[in-house]
Amino acid sequence: MKDNILCRYTYRPLSFPISAFFANIGWTANMVSYFSALVVLVGCACYLVNAPIIGAIMFNVWYILDCVDGNIARSVKKEHYGDFADSMSSYLCVGLMFMCLGFNAYQTGGVLFDAGNPWIMLMGAFAGSSDSLMRLIYQKFLNSTTAQGLEVNRSEDPEQHSGINRIRMKVDDYMSIGGFLPLVLIFAGIFRFVDLVVVIWMFYYGLTFIASVCYFVMKTVKANKMEAQEDYKGVE
Repeated sequence: MKDNILCRYTYRPLSFPISAFFANIGWTANMVSYFSALVVLVGCACYLVNAPIIGAIMFNVWYILDCVDGNIARSVKKEHYGDFADSMSSYLCVGLMFMCLGFNAYQTGGVLFDAGNPWIMLMGAFAGSSDSLMRLIYQKFLNSTTAQGLEVNRSEDPEQHSGINRIRMKVDDYMSIGGFLPLVLIFAGIFRFVDLVVVIWMFYYGLTFIASVCYFVMKTVKANKMEAQEDYKGVE
């Protein structure tokens, strides 16, 4: 998938000299991915101790490192389990980040919630868990489809989709952690609207989760109806 505009003109160019540095000292793509996971944990810890600006910087460093591991894999050597290492870092980022953002907003308050309001913590937890649950349900759907010997379409190329799917993937390209979110976090830390970020992305990930569940349930119902119709025709 092509980089979004922000990545193409900022994070990706910044990643090239850093990629060269890591390659020269012998680091592999997987090593960079695992290191970026540690950066995620440091960033989350910063929000827990009320250092949101430093935490936001850490997540922007993570974004650059996410470009770096891909650069090394493409230009130096692609390793086994590279996709696992890269995805693990991303899943940790989304799964833990919003809970920590919610806790930070609970501590300090913001533009929508006063300090000490527990709802913002719940919203942060829901935002992070929605993305993780969506991925788990999707993977289970793929596993079930494969186990039944049915065809699985794993393509993520927006050019091979149309209508609402293409729009959804374009929106996700900008709203996800690999989009504008890391940059938004810097401004949120400076101007103290972390709670607003939590609310917006809670609705985004929450609605995406609900829509995905409905979609996969409809797919299973449709598949079972088609099978029932075929069985009925066979009886006739």
